[in-house]
Amino acid sequence: MMPEQVLQVLMCDRHGQSFAVGVEEIASIERDRSALYRTLLVDRATGERIAVDRVGGVTEIERASICQPPERLGRAGQGLLGVVEIDGVSVPLVKTAFLAAVDPIRIQPAVITRPSAGRAAPAVEEPQILITSLRLARSNTARPEVVVGIPLEQVLDVSEPLPWIPLQVEGGWLRGILAWRGQTAQLVDLARCFGLEPLLGAPEERLVVVRGTSRHEPIAFMASAALQRVNPAHAIAIHPEDAGLKTEAIRGVFRWTSRLLVIPDIDALL
Repeated sequence: MMPEQVLQVLMCDRHGQSFAVGVEEIASIERDRSALYRTLLVDRATGERIAVDRVGGVTEIERASICQPPERLGRAGQGLLGVVEIDGVSVPLVKTAFLAAVDPIRIQPAVITRPSAGRAAPAVEEPQILITSLRLARSNTARPEVVVGIPLEQVLDVSEPLPWIPLQVEGGWLRGILAWRGQTAQLVDLARCFGLEPLLGAPEERLVVVRGTSRHEPIAFMASAALQRVNPAHAIAIHPEDAGLKTEAIRGVFRWTSRLLVIPDIDALL
């Protein structure tokens, strides 16, 4: 294999999470004299010393095997390069700048402009959708049951949960990233996307991977095993603000039976 096809990476742990860093970015490794069990990575470009909890070995990976981050996440990630698999475990591949950053990743849902008349909800007519109930904290119990509906043509996969990599993200709707079929998918919390408070510890029995209508990068979220395929006849469209929901990532909101049916705008999350 040609040298330019291979990347040497150093494994390290920081705050309980493993990372892979390109060896070419590190000038040297030093022991932190102020903290016995910490190690310092010296950035080759800046000379900055970056504290990590543990340094592992150096391994080689094929550059072609790197799962690239979604475009918007890569721009906002302060050196997040993607996901690589090392010894059967997916870890984030990052620049030293990512480890040195004080601020979390800062991204917001994209603004998707759709034609609308006044405050009328955009028309969403999908004959078959996959729905799952959002598990909400007690503060939301006065609200009708909220279910999320994804048009079936946007559903890429439903599977057992896969290992995922948590990320510290300002705003809270992005939980992390995961490797899925050779791509990097964002793992999102749909309840927080809509301005709702999710129930901590709620069952996460299925991983649902979906795509947008105009952008096809994968987005994933966790759901209970009680997924249903339905045809929501007699649904009445309402405006998201009338339902007390954030509007940035919503295509449509409906009153359906005794429930509140929310169709997310996946393109706004990509």
